[in-house]
Amino acid sequence: MDKFKELATDALVALATEKRSAFDALIALDAPTVAQVEEAASLADEIEAIQAEQTRRETEAAEAAEKFAGLKNRFAEQPAEQEPEAPAEDAPTEEPVEEQPQADADAEKDDEGEVVTPDTETEGDARMEPQGEIGARAKGVATLAAKTSRPVAPERDRGTVSLLAAADVPGFAASSSIADLSALADAVVNRMKGFAPPRGDGQTEDWRQFGVATIQRPFTDDLIIDRGTDDMEVLLRAANESRLDGGSLVAAGGWCAPSETLYDLAGDETTEGLLSVPEVNVRRGGIRYTFGPQFSDFYANAGFIQTEAQAIAGATKPCVEISCPDFEEVRLDAVGLCLRVPILTNSAYPELVQRFTSGTLVAHQHMVNANVISRIVALIGAARVANGIGSTVADSLGALTLIANQRRQASRLSLNASFEVVLPFWVKDVFKDDLSLRTGQTQPATDAQLNAYFSARNLSVQYVYDWQDLPLVDNTGTAGVNESMEYPSTFEALMYPAGTFVKGTSDVINLNAVYDAASLATNTYTGLFMEEGILVAQMKPAGGDRVTIPVCSAGRTGAADLTCA
Repeated sequence: MDKFKELATDALVALATEKRSAFDALIALDAPTVAQVEEAASLADEIEAIQAEQTRRETEAAEAAEKFAGLKNRFAEQPAEQEPEAPAEDAPTEEPVEEQPQADADAEKDDEGEVVTPDTETEGDARMEPQGEIGARAKGVATLAAKTSRPVAPERDRGTVSLLAAADVPGFAASSSIADLSALADAVVNRMKGFAPPRGDGQTEDWRQFGVATIQRPFTDDLIIDRGTDDMEVLLRAANESRLDGGSLVAAGGWCAPSETLYDLAGDETTEGLLSVPEVNVRRGGIRYTFGPQFSDFYANAGFIQTEAQAIAGATKPCVEISCPDFEEVRLDAVGLCLRVPILTNSAYPELVQRFTSGTLVAHQHMVNANVISRIVALIGAARVANGIGSTVADSLGALTLIANQRRQASRLSLNASFEVVLPFWVKDVFKDDLSLRTGQTQPATDAQLNAYFSARNLSVQYVYDWQDLPLVDNTGTAGVNESMEYPSTFEALMYPAGTFVKGTSDVINLNAVYDAASLATNTYTGLFMEEGILVAQMKPAGGDRVTIPVCSAGRTGAADLTCA
């Protein structure tokens, strides 16, 4: 994060310690709340950002040290007897070095009184000593440049592989050089001394990643292919024999008009079309609930009416005893997702890993959506078949309104009680086709016009994916594939009073980037693992209705003299 770039190094180290302590305290909890889990995830992101900033600074410091060492030796091989060039006639003469009186004043004498011209670089160091070594060398180089021609800078090659210690490794300073593999082994042992003994149960292990060393293979800027470079220019530079010692390439072969590879991957899938139902958190493996007495129970025992004769005869007045209701129980089922990522693939082609992860997460949500809808369908039961007059819109509105009124009456619901209607997404366009073909329809049917028909009848419609999918259209003649370019002859609708079905969920586990010994042995790691509990409960005994409706989008309307037999 950019906000960490402004912090001093000491403040950054202190902040990292503070964040890590807070993170460890949250991770140690046995039953964290949702807020605590989100706080721990936020702290983990901040800790990784701080570590990335520390690594960036360590890398910059190492590169600066290497560059400074190169500057020290830049003119070490300068010819000893090189004669200074006379300044060109048209060169600027504002401050010629020869005319500076300080040059004579700084001249020294040897033991015999002879004047000796001081070494230029030593002279620069002496003058600039109050400003530090770097400033002194800069002044000395400037003076030398005015007197002599600048030698050609030597070519810099790719350098050698180096091992740098990570932060907080006992016995090693941060970014210090690790001499060999034996020293690297010592660093690993020192880091592991602070680890807790493994439990070996595979469930309560503390899987966390701690850095030990960084392997660096330095390349000069002209040999690095990145988004801001010309790929062909870099390849030609690498293939240029004149830059190598001996003027030849070690590798054989070459390139001939290589194609540019685009590694970005496009994604079109969305989470639209998911069924929306009331959702609750379940923490104890399931829920128990009761429907309780319903209106039908009350109406069957709604009191008595006694005549005068019955009263004179001493007829007993009936009483109803309240009985305990039965309880329903629904248990959670586990649903989850696990992705294994090859370590080398993640390093070389992170776009593929990101694309596969994001696409699979969307697909997982649609899989769960299909499962929830199928549970509701199973709870409702068999479908009722609606008879139509040959208009999809009219038939649908007529059948759904009739059933809603039957349910309102049976439970004496509010006259305007709202009902949820669930339809496959493509039925919306079937409705629009029917409306658009009606006689006198001058404008194309719109969503607002369609919604108005249903809302006027207190019906709230959801159009969903993952239920009654359309057959694939294939023009290759494949057997069993729908090639008629027509909608199905019927579709099913679900309808129930609002709040009839409730979805219960429970977060079980959610992990990212898990490195374990067994996976590392096969050069892979767990890129994502998530698991949750899920259930669907019917909270009202009447449930809902499943209706089969015919499809006929011919725009048919009733005749003016239509009569009912």
